[in-house]
Amino acid sequence: MTFAEILALHRGGDIAAAERGYREHLAAEPDDVDAWHLLGVLLHQRGDSAAAIEPLRRAVQLAPEAARLHLSLGGVLMRLGEDEAARGAFLRALELDPNLVEAPGVPGHPQLRDGGLDAEDPLILLGLGNIQLARGDAQAAAKLLGRAAELKADDAAIQVALGQALFAHGAFAFAEQAFANTVRLDPASGIARLFLARSRLRQNKDEAAREGFAALLAERKQEFGANAGLGDIARKHGHTVKALKFYRRALELDPTHAGVINACAWCMEKLGDRAAAARYLADGVTRSPDANVLRPQLAALLDRLGRGDEAAQVRAELARATR
Repeated sequence: MTFAEILALHRGGDIAAAERGYREHLAAEPDDVDAWHLLGVLLHQRGDSAAAIEPLRRAVQLAPEAARLHLSLGGVLMRLGEDEAARGAFLRALELDPNLVEAPGVPGHPQLRDGGLDAEDPLILLGLGNIQLARGDAQAAAKLLGRAAELKADDAAIQVALGQALFAHGAFAFAEQAFANTVRLDPASGIARLFLARSRLRQNKDEAAREGFAALLAERKQEFGANAGLGDIARKHGHTVKALKFYRRALELDPTHAGVINACAWCMEKLGDRAAAARYLADGVTRSPDANVLRPQLAALLDRLGRGDEAAQVRAELARATR
């Protein structure tokens, strides 16, 4: 068979004959990138995603600069639950073609638009949405993930990712619904329950949020986030000592978290101990990967303490770090 005849079988849905055709073709032409790619697409369509990995990886090896190959591989990896490997493949695809997310479709082959790994595959949309979220474009992420949820409404991974995108975009009521959907589909999902409580807190549903955070602590799930959330509620209601207690517990779990370091410093200053607040911030600058988030607060606090020379030094460090 010619390659065009194999494609016609594939497009026509004769999967078994098309698979035989691809394999015979590859026996004669083992470096045909399109044939390896389409064999992987076919196996994925047939429901054998594990078997699709080898031909897709072979295609990527032969043409490592082809973005569509990395995208197809990422979709299958995500289907198999290999999230980190899938994320790497999606990121590589976008490095090679930054406009890939905006494309109307990502066909497996120009002649095989129907049934290929395209932009209507919810797993592809999930991967692309997560990448946009990681890049800080919550609006684009929500659009992609919203479409994925329309196509596959009963997928907890899609719902939780959609909720995170909506939360980052500030659409807290819609985020709450997505996280509630996730919990309905996967009651054990600690991250969904944590963000559900956070979404409620952002909508001033303080008691419901408190119950959510407390339940997570009782089950020893998402303890850092639950302690920080209870600290936020206590702080919001003017209970500074109680807030500090929860923030300190969170800080014990993650001593490098700039947000919690800053929250502890705020509580100490509110309680009248500016020197202790400065120590929290100064220690945080030495250990947090987000030290530049803390330096402006530290400099301003040192000014309030009358330690202008130290404040100037911190500002100089910030200037050097941000050049």
